Amino acid sequence: MVRLSVPGTLKYRDLVLRAVASFCRLARAQSKQEASRAEVEEFDDKLVSAVGEAFNNVAIHGYRDRLPGRVEFELEFGSDGVIIRLVDTGVVFDPNGEPAQEPTRLPESHMGLFIIRSCVDTVSYRRGNPPDMPNVLTLTKRFPGTVREAVGR
Repeated sequence: MVRLSVPGTLKYRDLVLRAVASFCRLARAQSKQEASRAEVEEFDDKLVSAVGEAFNNVAIHGYRDRLPGRVEFELEFGSDGVIIRLVDTGVVFDPNGEPAQEPTRLPESHMGLFIIRSCVDTVSYRRGNPPDMPNVLTLTKRFPGTVREAVGR
């Protein structure tokens, strides 16, 4: 497992995304899944996009009108993919409480949750009670070869 802790401000977004992109390369090197170059690039791009949107939400909305807290990242190799947890003490926002909507019905400033959901296989959220108990958003993305197998079953 790799851990990263950054202040919950947009100044650290590039650092977070570079770390996630590097982690994707490490994860794929550890896996025994075979994938085309296009599948590999799509895997990396989607996971980086999902984490970027999640981090934006914490930085912009979770710490709005307050001193920014930290955002802890836990990046883990799963047996068939990658698991990334974002841990924060910002304002609670449960994505499971928001219904999935078509992108054409969303204003541009509300596309983050749609992007996150469309880029990863699973989104789960554990509501915290900040500052004592943090919020935890977990994003899971399967490697390209395992996605195809799961769909074919």
